[in-house]
Amino acid sequence: MTNFAYDDLYGSRFLAAADIKAPVNVVIDRVEHQTFERDGRTKAVIFFKGKSKAMVVNKTIAETLSASFGKEFSNWHGKSITLRPESVMFSGKSVPALRAYPVMQTAGEEDTPF
Repeated sequence: MTNFAYDDLYGSRFLAAADIKAPVNVVIDRVEHQTFERDGRTKAVIFFKGKSKAMVVNKTIAETLSASFGKEFSNWHGKSITLRPESVMFSGKSVPALRAYPVMQTAGEEDTPF
């Protein structure tokens, strides 16, 4: 008998805050645009190298990442980001949310020496 978890059968193909228990660094493989049937809106979706789930890019994540990587999604390929769960206020309630931040380089990790 094969073991199946709930998420194997009913889980989303997109990341949610509940999927991540602690901060994790990932590398952006590509960004695609997808139209969602529920609201008919087109949104950016980030796919990660070596990961099975993608992340829908909300306005907060788009603003955070575009400040470091630029507004052209094609420039985000290969960039490292940290994903982490956070509590945010939504409609007057604290709810779990997924947040993404550029991985900051530390001393000795410069792209080009000077």
